Amino acid sequence: MNFSEEVKNEILGNVPLSLTEERAILSAFIRTAGVLTFKGGVAGFEFSTESERAAEFFTETAKELYGLTPDNGKPQKKGRKTISFTCEGSGEALADMGIIRRQGDGYDVDISIDSDLFPTDAEKIAFVKGAFAGGGSVTLPSVEKTTSTGYHLEFVFTNYRAATDFCEILSELYFLPKLAARKESFIAYMKTRDEIADLLSAMGAERAAGKLAEVSIEKEINNNSNRQINCEVSNMSKQIDASVKQICAINRIAETVGLDALPAPIKETAEARVKYKDDTLSKLAERLGITKSCLNHRLRKIVEIGGSL
Repeated sequence: MNFSEEVKNEILGNVPLSLTEERAILSAFIRTAGVLTFKGGVAGFEFSTESERAAEFFTETAKELYGLTPDNGKPQKKGRKTISFTCEGSGEALADMGIIRRQGDGYDVDISIDSDLFPTDAEKIAFVKGAFAGGGSVTLPSVEKTTSTGYHLEFVFTNYRAATDFCEILSELYFLPKLAARKESFIAYMKTRDEIADLLSAMGAERAAGKLAEVSIEKEINNNSNRQINCEVSNMSKQIDASVKQICAINRIAETVGLDALPAPIKETAEARVKYKDDTLSKLAERLGITKSCLNHRLRKIVEIGGSL
């Protein structure tokens, strides 16, 4: 089970909802995972999901709220299950959820989301839960890999108006999603760790929020470790480059004027540098009985002399 499915199962198995919250969660789920149907003048809907939990939850919710009984519940390809409701009362249920409006003897589809139908924060959060259950996903960065997709949570809608209205509902809950078009869909999304964690908690997915926090801590520890290793490698590379320059300068001096032409302290340092090529500066300074600062001064002098010859 991936992380998105864990979140969906958690939010659908959370605390009991009031009737108005059930209306909000079912309305959002139909808008994101469902399609409208019209058979024999009767307006209805069907939804498709791979989640047994979602199929059971929303079938029970439709029955409890509106007394609707599904026409079918047959498994489809790739394990998906499509459940249809085209029966007495299904049109009235869609109208009550703000998905269609009665227009004379028929119905008119309302692609907008009327937030006035869900005035309280609890109802708005229920709507967000339904939208996530029907068209949401969330990904976490890989702890082991240095490159990944990072933190990402999104809700998918089939039309721009519904997506923008949904963003407005989130803003009323003090979340600020971004909106993007992807092929024929519109995506409301968040990419910051803290905002995703807050939204998971608001939806009642506390276990998922805890897992996100654990991944974040492990990722930070791993990043710090990588930075330390990179720093050590960089320092080692610089030391090797400096050592090569110093030994090249010493060899040039030896081949031209000879090391005996150097002042005694400089000559001693040059001979020690060649003899102990793998020594760190601290170790070499210890061998010579001088400070590291003094050793650096002598080595710079050697490179300067060698560069002038």
